[in-house]
Amino acid sequence: MLPRANALHEKVLAEVEKLRQDILRISLDIHGHPEPGLQEHHACALLVAEAAACGFEVQTPVAGMDTAFVARYTSGKPGPRVAFLCEYDALPGLGHACGHNIIAAASFGAAMALRSIVDEVGGSLLLVGTPDEEAVSDQSKGGKVVLTKAGIFDGLDAIFMMHPWGGDNIAWGYTFPLKDFTVHFQGKPAHYTQPEKGINALEALIQFLNDVNAIKRGWSPSVMFAYTITDGGGPSAVIIPASAEAHITMKAFDHAYLESRFDQVQSCVHAVSVMTGAEGQVRILDEYRHMIPNLHLVASLASHIKALGGTVKSPLESQRALERLTYPGLSTDFADVSWVVPGIHGYCSVGDDSLVAHTPEFAVAVGSDPGNQAAILAAKSMALTAIDVLCDKEFARRVKDEFLAYRNSNFSTVPGIPPAYLPFPRFFLEASAE
Repeated sequence: MLPRANALHEKVLAEVEKLRQDILRISLDIHGHPEPGLQEHHACALLVAEAAACGFEVQTPVAGMDTAFVARYTSGKPGPRVAFLCEYDALPGLGHACGHNIIAAASFGAAMALRSIVDEVGGSLLLVGTPDEEAVSDQSKGGKVVLTKAGIFDGLDAIFMMHPWGGDNIAWGYTFPLKDFTVHFQGKPAHYTQPEKGINALEALIQFLNDVNAIKRGWSPSVMFAYTITDGGGPSAVIIPASAEAHITMKAFDHAYLESRFDQVQSCVHAVSVMTGAEGQVRILDEYRHMIPNLHLVASLASHIKALGGTVKSPLESQRALERLTYPGLSTDFADVSWVVPGIHGYCSVGDDSLVAHTPEFAVAVGSDPGNQAAILAAKSMALTAIDVLCDKEFARRVKDEFLAYRNSNFSTVPGIPPAYLPFPRFFLEASAE
């Protein structure tokens, strides 16, 4: 590492410490005002006001989302453009049981701490408010997916966020492509004693689910097909159900295979429609890609977390879990961002591995001392990694070249991930040694 970079590392750590109380205040404020996706007006307004007060030029709403924002800070000198992402949506009935308050506060802290650094070395900073990651409503599309399609992240040199987690800190963990959708069948009501005069939508839905469960036997066991019936046809058994609907989530280990299985699901809907006369319709709610890691950024983040005294789970564990056909991570709309810009989605520890997200216990952890410690660690480690991009031209070039090589191969040469599981480069293996 360049001597200058080491000095700037110390400087940015001091800047984060100066911001400690603001970071924790923002985290606890958002935690105390939980808002579901696309309704995060309090959190968005808070972050917009705080960024503006720190000299950032703020735009909101963005990409048609009232609770999205982009805050920019430019040094006026040429240099890399780096971004930090804020999530701040909560879960209905559970509040901040996924800890997005920590994501928002840590990204805010990292971006604010880097102002004096970019004034010195050049470049620019973006703090981006990305609502609706949980995508729990029918209007949801995943905020980062919407922002990616709107071109908000185009041309950036690196992008960062860290998510709270139960267990050791993680510099990178694979996240899975997801398809979230509804299947609705519309039939025709009739008296139950004269079923021939109606079209039973519930029977059509049940037939569709049976068909999919049958063809699933020929799918890879890595495919997840989870469903619930949200419209069971009505309250009375004496009326032929005129409508029925299921909410379905599908995951697989790679995007292409998920798409091919989803095509089969759609074929089942069509076949049942033809057979029963009930009109079947598929409506996609959300669809996320799988994560594209940037191994240079992963290695840098891991080294900084360790230098700060944190324990880091080996990134190689992600590949080992994939090879065992287990799910070592979740799904997130950040994955779509990783296809357009070099990015990193790390995890900061708020407890041991018995602590599970989307639970009341997790909501307590991210709003108390473990969450506060995680927010500061995440802000520091992300800011340190960003300095490596901002002031080490050779490192920044390697980050960019790695991403371009993946993109030029249509992302078929990414090491360690499905479907090819190509070997990791030596520098990454050495940096990831346990």
